[in-house]
Amino acid sequence: MALDSLLDAAQLDWKETEPCARQVTIKFPQEAVAGAFDQASRETAKQAQVPGFRKGKAPLSLIKAKYKDYIADDVTRLLHQAAFSKVTSDKSADIVAFGRMDAKEAPAADREYAVTLDVEVAPEFKLPEYKGLEIKVEDGETLEQHIENRMKYLKDLYADYVTIEEPAQKGDMLKVSYESDFVPAEDAPASLRRAVKSEESWIWLSEPEQIPGVLAALTGAKKDGEYTFKAEFPADWREKDLQGKSVEYKVKVFEAQRRVPVADDAKLAEKLGLGTVEKMNEEIRKTAERELEQMHKEAVKAKAAETIVGMVEDFPLPKGILASASQREFSRIAELLVRSEADIEAFKKDKDKHIEEAKAEAGKYLKKFFILRKIAGNEKITVGEAEVDTQIRNMSSYLGYKEKDVRKMLGENGGYEEIQADILMGKVIDFIASQAKA
Repeated sequence: MALDSLLDAAQLDWKETEPCARQVTIKFPQEAVAGAFDQASRETAKQAQVPGFRKGKAPLSLIKAKYKDYIADDVTRLLHQAAFSKVTSDKSADIVAFGRMDAKEAPAADREYAVTLDVEVAPEFKLPEYKGLEIKVEDGETLEQHIENRMKYLKDLYADYVTIEEPAQKGDMLKVSYESDFVPAEDAPASLRRAVKSEESWIWLSEPEQIPGVLAALTGAKKDGEYTFKAEFPADWREKDLQGKSVEYKVKVFEAQRRVPVADDAKLAEKLGLGTVEKMNEEIRKTAERELEQMHKEAVKAKAAETIVGMVEDFPLPKGILASASQREFSRIAELLVRSEADIEAFKKDKDKHIEEAKAEAGKYLKKFFILRKIAGNEKITVGEAEVDTQIRNMSSYLGYKEKDVRKMLGENGGYEEIQADILMGKVIDFIASQAKA
């Protein structure tokens, strides 16, 4: 029996087991099951090699007897495929996650067959009016303040380094040599060798640190001084061989340099390649206007999302999805807090607190997601494959990984669904903000 015929014959019986959870029973009449067995038997007969008969010419009754286990497995797969397709095509439930498919007994040609499937469905709640929201955002920087701050930023960005004799402070740059008690393998990459020993290198006293602990160790350092410190490398350090290691360093300082911001506007205009101060001021003003406009748009979008979520009372969430989201959030908290072996025990001590924090954050995220998802359905807002592909390419470029490696990683941890959800939420928030009165 063809799949379409099984879909037509299948009957669904929905049962609510708890909020956001359903168990659906899919029943196939005996005639449909018998037809599936006949079809599977005929397909098997086409390929079967039975002594005394040409290929494909053995009696069907003999095929059914000789290959009954194979045929039964084939029928089971076909019926389960039809059951799943029937459930997913039924629009009476908004399914968001699938659980286990189960049957009390194997299919047989002389009786009906029933299988159950556990699913989670989207929570039910009433959407407030989300078009024309009154959105008020707090005033931020004025244009003149933003221009002033941008000017300061550019003067610092294009600062010159000058040699100093006084003790080094945060933000300075030191010319040093260093060695450590870590002995790399003979075939260690050059990057690892440079990380543990260098005859001449520049170290910036800033964050993120080039070597863990170097900022504290060399703040106050002077030319020709020698200093020792212990570096505690976090578990996710970029050099795999140093991850979680404690390494003793000995450093000699040859020179210290300090950033001196550009003091003269004409000099800054020259460094920016803009020629005159007037032209520089014009460009900085234009940039500041664009940035303030974008900042205002982002503030409106954030306020719009906060407002619409706050207008909906809390509702039960699908337990399985909440558990998965909580686990992802817990993993993020662990990555943030566990940077070295010393952090592990402290994290374990507060594990229960972190679990509750993760569950709370996951709950907030899912409430927002389901609200925006429902609006997306109303407004026919969708996410295309091209949008996901673009996001993945951007991630690959930002992380410095090959795109195929990022795709593999996403496939292993459910990252595709997260990207789709984030893009969808962003598009819905853009829509709400565009309709708002701000």
